Amino acid sequence: MRFAIRDDDTNYYTSPEELEQCYNDIWNDIPVTLCVISQVKGNWKKWVHEIYNQKHQTDWSAWMNDDTPHPIEDNKELIGYINQKIKEGKIDIAFHAKYHRNGDDVLPENMTNNYVRGAEFFTNRDLTNYIKTEVDSLSNLFHYPITIFTPPQNLLSKQGYNSVIKAGLNICGGGITFYKKSKNLKGLINIGKQLYFKMLHGDADYPYVLNYGDHTEIPYHYPLQPSTPLRLLTDAFEMVRRYDGDFVLSTHYIEFNYQMVYNEKLTMKNVLEEFLHYISKYDVKKVSLSELLKK
Repeated sequence: MRFAIRDDDTNYYTSPEELEQCYNDIWNDIPVTLCVISQVKGNWKKWVHEIYNQKHQTDWSAWMNDDTPHPIEDNKELIGYINQKIKEGKIDIAFHAKYHRNGDDVLPENMTNNYVRGAEFFTNRDLTNYIKTEVDSLSNLFHYPITIFTPPQNLLSKQGYNSVIKAGLNICGGGITFYKKSKNLKGLINIGKQLYFKMLHGDADYPYVLNYGDHTEIPYHYPLQPSTPLRLLTDAFEMVRRYDGDFVLSTHYIEFNYQMVYNEKLTMKNVLEEFLHYISKYDVKKVSLSELLKK
């Protein structure tokens, strides 16, 4: 069984101190894949906390007007810190978003709620070159070959999905139903694998990496959020372990100090520590997302 950690939203506003507080006792044992926003728009740190607290009551007009891009390379201290951690083998880098905002004039049908405003690749546009440009820039910045994409809001339209594939990236998650994906020979084989697995195992998630020839995908990941009970994670882990599969824990460093909604005495970091202690009794190969999804 293999295990990886996906952490979304590292960006211009991220500080080395925040990453150190979250992971300095973890990445000696487990490499952490930081999924980067290359040019986050607006005061991200302000808005991420405000949206978490205000939810649909957020002042969306003010959010939309606060749209200045902030390239991650302008945070020199962060770049130096990440580059050092890459050399130490503690950090893996993936591409998450350019602006972390949907730039379409009209959102795709049936997806008009507020939070989709951050679903940059739930789009009607071909963003292949847009993605390639950002990935090339980040790969040069970190002196690291970026091969993984993780979708903002865990949402992809078919157009966004195709853009990611044409840009040459492997995918963690994504929200496209498996039978709507590629219908070439490898695609049809992958549809058959997933249908056969569901026939045999009912509601269990397909727990393996899929190879489509031009890219790979891990269809499921398991989020740790302030509302996530430990039991939900351990049950999912046991399900994947039963089939000697691949388990991806997804989270957000910015929420590590948030109190759990069901127990204010616990923070999200506390639950992560309990979960990692739980899995430590098993023979688990701990890998980065890049290694997990390597073709």
